[in-house]
Amino acid sequence: MPNASRFALERAGLCRQSHTSLEVADLERALAFYRNAFGMQVVLEKTLEGPDFEAVTATPGARSHLVRGLVAGNSVVQLFWHSWREPLPEKRTLMSFEVRDAHLAHRALQEAGVLARSEPVEFDNSVAFVIEDPDGHPIEIIQWTPDAAPYRAS
Repeated sequence: MPNASRFALERAGLCRQSHTSLEVADLERALAFYRNAFGMQVVLEKTLEGPDFEAVTATPGARSHLVRGLVAGNSVVQLFWHSWREPLPEKRTLMSFEVRDAHLAHRALQEAGVLARSEPVEFDNSVAFVIEDPDGHPIEIIQWTPDAAPYRAS
C-alpha cells in the first residue's frame, strides 16, 4: 500500500492551526480595535515585498504591511494592509496550518488532487504555499524554521 495516511497532510506532519490573517482597510484602526477589545499583544510588525512575496501572493508588485499579535496568550492574529489594491469587499480571511515539512505537504496535496497557487516559497523564517478550498477560500500551508518563535502559535 503506497500511502497509509488517512488524509493528505498527515504524511507532512500537520501540527496545528498556525494563525488567522485578516485583510484590513486601515491597519492602525484595526490594531487599536484588537488591542482594546481583545488585549492583543503585538509580537511583530513587518513589511513584506519582493520576488518571494510576489510569488506566494501570485501578484506582481505585491507589498504588504503586517502586524502579528497574540490574543489570550496563544491565538495568533495577523492583520494585513496591502498597498497594491483596495481591500476586498468580501472581507478576506486566510487560515494558516502549520506542518513539519512544507515540501512534503505540497506533494501530498497534489497527490490528493488539491491544486496549489504556487510551489513552496522559502522566506527568512518559513516555507509556505497557498491552496484554495472548493469555494475559493485561501488556506496557507506553512513550515516554520526553529528560530521563528515570534511567528508561531504556542
